[in-house]
Amino acid sequence: MNNWSPIIPKAGDDPWELAMRCNALYECPKDASGKRLGPLVPYAGKDAKGRNLVGDVYFNFARIEEYPLVVHYFAELLMPKIFSNAGVVAHASTLIGIPDGGRSLGQMVALVCKKRFVYPAKVKRPTPAGAIKEEYDLVFKRFELSAGEPVIVCDDVHNNFQNTDDILNEIGKTGAKVVALCSGLNRSPIVDSIYVPKAGMYAGFSLPVVSAIRKPLLEYEQDDPAVAADFSAGNIERNVKANWAKLKEIILAARGPAG
Repeated sequence: MNNWSPIIPKAGDDPWELAMRCNALYECPKDASGKRLGPLVPYAGKDAKGRNLVGDVYFNFARIEEYPLVVHYFAELLMPKIFSNAGVVAHASTLIGIPDGGRSLGQMVALVCKKRFVYPAKVKRPTPAGAIKEEYDLVFKRFELSAGEPVIVCDDVHNNFQNTDDILNEIGKTGAKVVALCSGLNRSPIVDSIYVPKAGMYAGFSLPVVSAIRKPLLEYEQDDPAVAADFSAGNIERNVKANWAKLKEIILAARGPAG
């Protein structure tokens, strides 16, 4: 399929399969012995030493954003989960979309749920020495939030919720009240339907988590035996989105002529 061909979801379509149709998934190919035929990818989450976690699967929501009907389909999957949750979630007034992917998804969720929509600005941080993934601050410049305003925070992917704590603190400064989190994919190995921050302004709060796709995926510290040899050999793609075409070529090559 050409990348300009429309993708029109049908009722009952599996969202993971839709993501594959949108060219939004990288799953590192391996041979029969388990040897990686492609690179690892970095995640935003960090270990106790401040190093980015790594893994074999990357969900690139930017590719889904190219197809608004698919984004809308993800939002429609989220809507009943939001309204069937605790009453305070259903009656939240505002969706906050976290750039970049959560901004697109969040606006669609606000549309189908008939709620207000805002988003923070994304400001790049200085890249620390040795970092393998860019980092950003999120600052409310374009929109205002009111004290006590109940809000749902929408992200494209929930990994291990470390970045979630940062945005919760930023929202807390405005006086608005976060009542739930939602996402296109919750890939956390640990957090399922409730997230309880251990630090920051929301420490101890039980926040409902709703996602279009719930699929726990493994992530590793850089010296974990499952990835250490690949990482030491430099078999990691540090700029995933910029080199997405190369990653897809690796997958196609691994499938062979019949793939």
